Amino acid sequence: MVSAFLPAQLTKYLEYMALPAIYSPYLHDPQSFPKTEEALTALFRCQITRFPYDNLTLHHTDTEIVDIAPESIYEKFIGSGDTQPSGRGGYCLECSIFFNHVLRGLGFSVYMTGVRNRGRVNGIPEGEFKGWTHMINIVELPNGQQYHVDVAFGGDGPTRPIPLISGSSIQNLGSQEVRLIQGNIPKQSRSEQKLWIYQYRNSADRDWNSFYSFGEFEFFQEDFEVMNRYTSWEAVARGNQWIVKFLRGGETSALPVLPGELPETNGHAGDDSMVQIVGKIMYVNGVVKLNMGGKTRVIDSLETEDEKLAGLKKWFNFSF
Repeated sequence: MVSAFLPAQLTKYLEYMALPAIYSPYLHDPQSFPKTEEALTALFRCQITRFPYDNLTLHHTDTEIVDIAPESIYEKFIGSGDTQPSGRGGYCLECSIFFNHVLRGLGFSVYMTGVRNRGRVNGIPEGEFKGWTHMINIVELPNGQQYHVDVAFGGDGPTRPIPLISGSSIQNLGSQEVRLIQGNIPKQSRSEQKLWIYQYRNSADRDWNSFYSFGEFEFFQEDFEVMNRYTSWEAVARGNQWIVKFLRGGETSALPVLPGELPETNGHAGDDSMVQIVGKIMYVNGVVKLNMGGKTRVIDSLETEDEKLAGLKKWFNFSF
């Protein structure tokens, strides 16, 4: 499939990513970007530290439906012409559709698929898997290995691509591990139709719990247009306003990080090609929170509209 983004747009994107220096030769020749796990991981981590999970648009649009056309998402995220990036991200469909077209434009073999989430009680997933309310990308590298690529699952999203290998786990932020297993969900009547299940545990002594499931079949833009009507409506009905932005090593100097709070880098120390994830900053209904791999703590409260605008600029570098 052809990317909706032109080579010049991809160059502007790559420049905004502030990739490690070893990727500089590919900025003006996007199709030559390396098709390796290491390069995909660096790109993934740049993506989640530049474009947060952000559902604010849902609460500030007359139609209450987000525009998920890839060209519209690009203009929102990166800008058009000489305009500068807004610092904004988007909710799951926006970020993942955008990243899909980036990957296509860079020459990756990639397709999109839908995801069935589970409901949550006090933040913990439980009960049955619901209908299609999320999406991911599946990337296949030239060596034949496929990867789960989810750049917009909020604070519980992975911090790197995960190989489509049952039982394959990665160390996420702090003590959290996430993994994929292949199997079935309880409501299935056809056990031969295997699904992938994304799971987590917050420490090695905890049981694994499931967030969502997906299959290896392609969804198209038109499928997500249908999903977008429901997911937009549901988010507005719930009324929660969220931002979750992962933090990159070397980019925390403006944050109130406490002594000893900055964790060891999450990646391969000394590997110049890697981007390190060291924490996340969140906005939830007027409250700004920081998590550097341990306990989440409140760092600001925004009450009036003026305070919110100033706070979003200060903590997330948003411009509206």
